[in-house]
Order: sequence, then structure tokens, then C-alpha cells
Amino acid sequence: MFNNFLFVVLVFLSFAVPSYALGGKSEPVSLKPVEFDINQVIEDVYALVDSENVKLFDQKNDEMDKKLIALFDTSILRSKLEQFYTMLYHISRYTTIEKDEFHIDRDLTIKLLISSRVFTDREFPKNISNVFLSRNNIEKPFYKVSFSSDRVELGLNYGDGFGISRVGMEQEAQALVFYGSFSFKLRKKGENVEAYDFDGVDLYGNFGSRGVVNVDINYVAVKSVEFHRASEMALVKAKVSRKEFEINKHTWLLGLVTRFVTDKSLQPLDW
Repeated sequence: MFNNFLFVVLVFLSFAVPSYALGGKSEPVSLKPVEFDINQVIEDVYALVDSENVKLFDQKNDEMDKKLIALFDTSILRSKLEQFYTMLYHISRYTTIEKDEFHIDRDLTIKLLISSRVFTDREFPKNISNVFLSRNNIEKPFYKVSFSSDRVELGLNYGDGFGISRVGMEQEAQALVFYGSFSFKLRKKGENVEAYDFDGVDLYGNFGSRGVVNVDINYVAVKSVEFHRASEMALVKAKVSRKEFEINKHTWLLGLVTRFVTDKSLQPLDW
């Protein structure tokens, strides 16, 4: 009986996780080009200062400008997620400030996030209260974003979420949930940028399976996302969040198995 149940749990994970890893969906995200001023975005990047009013950039950098122009080229299909994390990587990579750790001015950060339109919900950046950047490892910068409340939700797909029918039930990814703050590291993988070591964020929705064993899951932890450059595709690694077992009742076996099982899937994604 134990072995049979364990097998079912593993099968459930192997089929269910790909369907909800950051909002699995039956069709690619519709990413319509949005007119905006790239010159304003670049201007807002150079305007950034730290909490002591020290400029992050003491001069223009042509290489960064070219990368930002390419990143926000509206003729190329990209996700806002790729633009958000790649822009943060460029800021860390090219900043000239002579500090390894610092807080970036909140108001100027929000101004940049709004002008760059890296969030579908343009009001969401206003929830940010603080942004911390550590460049102790220049190749792997660390960001920590704090919010004005202990729980902030960012709805997916304009709040409509993403759904797909799999393992006997409708899987529905509804929102990203941030617990007061969330942190991550960034690094280059070939031509791609990968965000990894996420902490303080889960994917919320209705997931699970129906069949030999019925399982209901609400919280999924994203471990890493490798954004495929100039594409809506990303390689996502995810597993059942520990928050799931704090809030909902499950068997000890499901808790044990999901602690060690991480799924990997290539899929289109966005927020």
C-alpha cells in the first residue's frame, strides 16, 4: 500500500507540476506591443540614486543603452517578466556606484517600473517600500524587494488567471503572493538571464489531481526561471510550497515527497 501510494504521488507531481509552474496555460500569453518611450526608460535608469542620494550611474554607458533598447524592442515577442529581471540585471551589471550593498531610492524605482511597463498591473509597483541590491558577487547580484504590507498579491493574466485541464481537474493559476518581501539572485546562462533562489513568493491557485488519489494544492514555490532571450518561453523549476502544509491539511507522505521533488518545464509565461 505504501509503495502504491508513493507511486501515485510521484505520478501526480510529474504531471501536475508542469501545469502550474508559474501559471501553466494551454496557449501562449498574448503579448501585444505597447507604445511607450524607450528614451524615458533610459532616462529613468540613469536618474536612479541610492538612499544617500548617490547616483548609481556617473556617466552614460553606450553598451547598456543598446541592451535596454533591444530588451524593449516592441517588434519582438517577449514577456514582461523577462524585461523586468533582465533590466535589473543590467542595472546591477553596469552601475558605477562604489558600493557593494545599497538601497535604491523607492520613488525613482517606482517611476522606472511604471515607465518601463514591466508590470501588466501598472499600480502594482506602488506597493513597493524598499529595494536592496547586493553586488558582493558581481556575476550573481542579489535583490530584495520589500512591500508596504505583509501579503501582496499580483494577479496573473490581468486578474483572470491561467487554466488548463490536466490529471482529472482544471488547474488554475490565479496570482503571485508576496509575503512582505521577496528576494532572488540573477545570473547569465549563455545569452539568457536566470532568476533563482527565490524567497518570500508563491504561486497561488487551484491545483491537484483527481483519480486514484485526490489531491488539492493551493501554493506552489517557484525555484528558478531561466528566460529565453527574445522569446516568451522560459525554463521553470517549481515544487509544492511549504506554505501549503502550513495552511492546508495533507498526509505526512505528501509533505515528505514534495520536499524533495522539483519539476522542470519549458513554457510560455508572464504576469
